[in-house]
Amino acid sequence: MLHGLPRGTVTFLFTDVEDSTRLLEEAPTDMADGLRVHDAIVRSTIERHDGYVFGIGGNGFCAAFSTAADAAAAAIESQEQLRDDAAINFLVRMGLHTGEAIERDRNYFGSEVNRAARLMSLAHAGQVLVSDATEVLLRNRLALRPLGEHRLRGLRGRMSVYQVVSDELPTDFPVLRSVDYFTGNLPQQLSSLVGREDVVAEVAEVARASRLITLSGVGGVGKTRLALEVGAEVAGEFPDGVWMVELASVGDPASVPAAIATVLGVTPQRDSALIDTVADALGGRRLLLVVDNCEHVLAAAGSAIETILGRSGGVKILATSRETLAVDGETVLTVAPLALEGGAASDAVTLFVDRARAVRPDFGLSDPDIATAVTEICETLDGLPLGIELAAARMAAMSAVEVRDRLAERFRLLKGSIPEPERQLTLRRAVEWSYDLLTDDERELFRLTSVFAGGFDLTSICAVVEGADDVDVLRHLDSLVRKSLLVADLTATRTRYSLLETIRQFAEDRLGEADALDRTRDRHAGYFAQQSAARWEHWNGPGWREAVDWVEAELGNLRSGYQWSAGRGELEVATDIAAHAALMGFSVQLFETLAWAEELLEPAAAADVHRLPRLYTAAGYACFAGRAEAARANAHRATELEVDSRYDACEPGYASFVEALGHVYCGDLDRYVELTGTVARKYGSDRGYGLASYVDGLQSCGRIEEALGLTEEAVAAARSLGNPYWISYALWIAGMAFSKADVRRAFAAWDEGIAFVREHRVQFFEGFLARDAARLHTSDGEPEAALVLFSEAIAAFHRAGNVPQLVITLASVPTLFERLDRLAPAAMLLGALSCEPSSFHHVPELGDLSDRVSAKLGKKRAAGLTSAGAALDLSDAALYARQQIDAARRDPSPRTRTTRPGGLSRREIEVLRLVADGRTAGEIATQLFISSRTAEHHIQNIYSKIGVSSRAAATRWAVKHKVVDDVVAG
Repeated sequence: MLHGLPRGTVTFLFTDVEDSTRLLEEAPTDMADGLRVHDAIVRSTIERHDGYVFGIGGNGFCAAFSTAADAAAAAIESQEQLRDDAAINFLVRMGLHTGEAIERDRNYFGSEVNRAARLMSLAHAGQVLVSDATEVLLRNRLALRPLGEHRLRGLRGRMSVYQVVSDELPTDFPVLRSVDYFTGNLPQQLSSLVGREDVVAEVAEVARASRLITLSGVGGVGKTRLALEVGAEVAGEFPDGVWMVELASVGDPASVPAAIATVLGVTPQRDSALIDTVADALGGRRLLLVVDNCEHVLAAAGSAIETILGRSGGVKILATSRETLAVDGETVLTVAPLALEGGAASDAVTLFVDRARAVRPDFGLSDPDIATAVTEICETLDGLPLGIELAAARMAAMSAVEVRDRLAERFRLLKGSIPEPERQLTLRRAVEWSYDLLTDDERELFRLTSVFAGGFDLTSICAVVEGADDVDVLRHLDSLVRKSLLVADLTATRTRYSLLETIRQFAEDRLGEADALDRTRDRHAGYFAQQSAARWEHWNGPGWREAVDWVEAELGNLRSGYQWSAGRGELEVATDIAAHAALMGFSVQLFETLAWAEELLEPAAAADVHRLPRLYTAAGYACFAGRAEAARANAHRATELEVDSRYDACEPGYASFVEALGHVYCGDLDRYVELTGTVARKYGSDRGYGLASYVDGLQSCGRIEEALGLTEEAVAAARSLGNPYWISYALWIAGMAFSKADVRRAFAAWDEGIAFVREHRVQFFEGFLARDAARLHTSDGEPEAALVLFSEAIAAFHRAGNVPQLVITLASVPTLFERLDRLAPAAMLLGALSCEPSSFHHVPELGDLSDRVSAKLGKKRAAGLTSAGAALDLSDAALYARQQIDAARRDPSPRTRTTRPGGLSRREIEVLRLVADGRTAGEIATQLFISSRTAEHHIQNIYSKIGVSSRAAATRWAVKHKVVDDVVAG
């Protein structure tokens, strides 16, 4: 037992029962009994290893240990006992972190405690994570699997994270849920929220009870900032994430559904309106949608929100708008300005001081005259946060008394000049006052920034400023940031600037008054047209990630530039934006850009634009958005035009490849093979995508030997091309070919592919790779790995609203459930799939499976389950499947567990066998169909896990643990 409180350098252990709220709702009695057993096991194990429990949060423990070894032993032993106890039907996640303890009254505080809690929150149920600080102390004591560097929410910097590997613990988990991979897209906030703590709590509480909340109020009152803070506050309560849709950059009400679909990654479907597809894709998901700045597209936003809420019971929406949405069930909360009561101690004055210190660190209110001046400034500005921040920014060059006097004088001069509500008039006066204090050059630059949608960088603003000198522009940008008229985001490699929408509208009005709006918008559209074409030149190679990151970051500007130039009849400019944004954007599922290309075809063709073949080629990718027939026809037209020297087409053969994709989506496999074969033969390794697609066609139509003969060359060609998108594609196709002849190599290709798409964020293939690897694991691999991969695939296709692929994935799960003897969920899913005839086409073994399940369960019970399953719609079926997969993963049955020596993965066992056989890293890479770098990584990881440093020692270990026998090792 512990004799004293751990002090100095302490290792913290944090534990948590994941999703305990839902489990308590579903089975309260069983869960309560299980939690009592859980508490006894974890507490006694911690104390037995000299740990001190200093807190109990939710359904987990916070404990401190004097040594990392004791903490790790307690974690592992607790997990083993919890997993083996029949009274417990849940799993627990844990995190270990070491740091200097700050102890007070037998409790611990400070950043190291927060870091331990955040680390634990990354883990999945059943997983034990270790920080880099703790890994140093446990090295050579435990098998630890490196999981890469991750950012922890709310904390600066990145942490190297490791997973404890033990024979008695699960080894395969989805990717960690760090800030890098968390579900949602809430932007990181760069400033503190002042004076809204109670309001955040109030809105969060309303969000728990209401499905639609609208934060209403005048511009500049802080609606967006409040919504983001509430979203972050409740993020843990929405397992499918918190997503922000920014409508300020959406000028056309008809584009509102596309903006929502783009944020959520929803794939358009051929026979459905886009907003209906979005609503269906959200069915069964538990998420919060923050829809910001609705006022200028009020009717369209209200209609879209109403459709989503009408079809998806687990979705909640938090909207911001100067006007209410007038949608049934809407709860309107009016955001008031900051409180002025309390004088110098008021929330308004507190905000002023906080922001003033950002530009003058020694600013304070010790002088009564300054305190009075600041109080009067805040009163003059009616407590509006944006106005206060603008005034506070002036503390860099003016005194508070000077600001008060000049501001009051300016407001008297402006009084009654604009027929607006009083507080809106107050804000306009504050912005205009700040604007008038700028130099002429600063005012001009400020006006020009208003044409950007979604932000800009130095290069793009210099392209809009005529005769710009980037040094001068940067100096003026810095001044505008310090005056709070611009916001600078310094978290990315390149500084990105943006304007709050209220200020942007003011600047746009001034640009119009200067008679420069049209000219500036023309320059803006022209710049993004030129950049689109230039970025496309680097897309198909190692520059893919940089190119698509640019498209994603500039989507608002691309949309704005496209709509402006198309509306002006500037079709060459519009074509360059639409064509290249779509040619790049499809690969990161920005399907909105495909619609631009399609809708521009007719006017662009009539105008005979120079890059018309590229526009038709881009429109050919609409096969991915459910418009296969049109896509095939458009790509074919591109192939006809590319031989005409009057036009600037894509590289030779590319349009034929896109046309081939259209054919396969139309069900014409023969034409697919013919066209891809032509591209492969004519261009070979210069077109890595062509060879991979030809292999796909060959294996799909049963020409397996031919496919296998080209598979290695196809992957090599894709690697040589260097485009991560095509490498992922080639690895997926390689696995498809090998799965019909060499299961080991299929697993190798797909394991490599899954790791690759995660590393390079090629989400397009995430669901395909996970689904097909899971199907192979079901028949020839490890059930536990199949469960993890099926869950990821269902989530990916459901999230994207990709109905055809979701149906195929769900239809593949019952076979796994049968293998695991989980017949009831198999029968339920079979019932749900009976309403989807395509499932039996894509997974023909379902018929025989249904007969077997019925025979094992008994006809009466099976009929009841399939009937209940038939009542589920597709979204409910997806949710049910994932719940049952989670239940199967919590099941300690030997059917779902695969115990391997040393905690090595199946892949690592395979590599170790080849190491023991004397193979070099290069030979291992060739045999397992992985890169040499990956082979080296596996070898070093194996050495680390089993505690050796040489091939000979690894071989002896492999013989001892029966990974290989003496004959093989010899």
